[in-house]
Amino acid sequence: MVMEEEATLLPSSSACEEIGGDESLAVGDEVKRQLWLAGPLIVRGLMQNLIQMISVMFVGHLGELPLAGASMASSFAAVTGFSVLY
Repeated sequence: MVMEEEATLLPSSSACEEIGGDESLAVGDEVKRQLWLAGPLIVRGLMQNLIQMISVMFVGHLGELPLAGASMASSFAAVTGFSVLY
């Protein structure tokens, strides 16, 4: 039994020619759709890194030894603790 392909996100070039469209327009629409879906994931990744960076920056005002400890703790937490949560 052959299943018909439902609506694909990116139409083939022959489908673009049939409807009188341009293939580059279809690619642009596909990029917009992908960014709409991936946008929250990108923001989450940036925020997670920013939280760690800001924490280390605040501790950096206390001196070299606290900065070293905070950066080691942040790295250790990122590798072990945060990976378990996600």
